[in-house]
Amino acid sequence: MTVDLEPLARWLRCPRCHEALTAIGGLVLGCGTGHRFDANKRGYLSLLGDSKFTGDTAAILDARERFLGRGHYAPIAEAVAQAIPDATGSLLDSGCGTGYYLATALRAHPHLSPLALDVSAAAVARTVAATGAPGLVADVWRPLPVRDSSADALLCIFAPRNPAEFARVLARTGTLVVVTPAPEHLEQLRATGAVIGLQPDKLNHLDESLSGDFSLRSRDELSYTLRLDATETGHLSGMGPSGHHEGAIAPVGGDVTVSVTLSTFSPR
Repeated sequence: MTVDLEPLARWLRCPRCHEALTAIGGLVLGCGTGHRFDANKRGYLSLLGDSKFTGDTAAILDARERFLGRGHYAPIAEAVAQAIPDATGSLLDSGCGTGYYLATALRAHPHLSPLALDVSAAAVARTVAATGAPGLVADVWRPLPVRDSSADALLCIFAPRNPAEFARVLARTGTLVVVTPAPEHLEQLRATGAVIGLQPDKLNHLDESLSGDFSLRSRDELSYTLRLDATETGHLSGMGPSGHHEGAIAPVGGDVTVSVTLSTFSPR
């Protein structure tokens, strides 16, 4: 099986010297300085280095795939796709997870050149398989091995943010799309301890964290109620940060509120 590394290489810079990476034969990418990095046959490259983070586990990703596969978050995915300007050429999905949101975006904008990024190798592998996008395993809290101004749009859906790096890799005319949970999001599950609590004033924290590098362009609220059975509630509880904790509360079916804020930002 031959893997075309050119779509991946066009996104990347060397994590050591910051020169552009190119495909130099086989599964190897390299820079002019002589640094070499081995991709794999599944179409992604790990440049995680000595980061202590491992990201979402296979069990968390399994739960997420089962829950999202029922279409419960389809309105969020569709809103994200609509927030991407039609003129967008390249799209970076930071915190790609299972690739659900990226896949929806690519169906709406099939001309896009994507890159799937996550700290979890298991997540990147799933997104590459689901979307055909090239993938990168990297720590978003560190300088990203992504070229300056290489993304026309950047997605950050329920994922960590690095404002300075997002500003660097996003084109000056680009769009940052961020989805954050509203206070009412999954409130029924939080009340029972089935999912962990939210950071207070999460939206204000978002704005403050981005204010030095970005200007708010638009903001929309999306809220609706799901009727879930116990199995679906279990998948929902296990597919996010709560999935990292042992001793989860036994799932119970019922009404669950979905409430999120979709914000778009422009680089300053």
